[in-house]
Amino acid sequence: MKASEITDEIGDKEFGGVVTVEVIRDGADGPKVIQRREVHNLVVNQGKRQTWRMAAGLNSNDWDQFRIGTNGAAANSGHNNVQSPVTGTINTADQKTLLAGTRTFQLMISYPSGVSSKSATNIQEVCILNKNTSSSTASCFMRATFTAIAKSRSDKLKITYNVRIA
Repeated sequence: MKASEITDEIGDKEFGGVVTVEVIRDGADGPKVIQRREVHNLVVNQGKRQTWRMAAGLNSNDWDQFRIGTNGAAANSGHNNVQSPVTGTINTADQKTLLAGTRTFQLMISYPSGVSSKSATNIQEVCILNKNTSSSTASCFMRATFTAIAKSRSDKLKITYNVRIA
């Protein structure tokens, strides 16, 4: 690669981060992870463009909205949202931070357990958006797909996204 070339790859991975999805259930001995998926994500075209807009001060919306869905079709660079959304799952991240002493940005959200909580089967996709809206005015940063998981009302769903600038 020439010094003037820009690449979307870090090593042999596409540029992006890692998504960890955990289903956690309270038991007699405390919380226990009953399902876990860790997958590389795809930063989509809109995400790359809007990141540059944010860096240039042209976009005021942060990447802080998570949404889950049930479509396991592989992510592609043209996606701008989850493909089959689970109703009511666009929520603001519980935590967003630059991990101390690193170049790693972390976003985390927990969908709680309990009687009035969300219950869904066949969850296979997650995305991060810059607005809490399902309309086309939101921009998707990344989309990731994984082997299906299920969340009952007894379970907490925790999603952690880490992205690092190499």
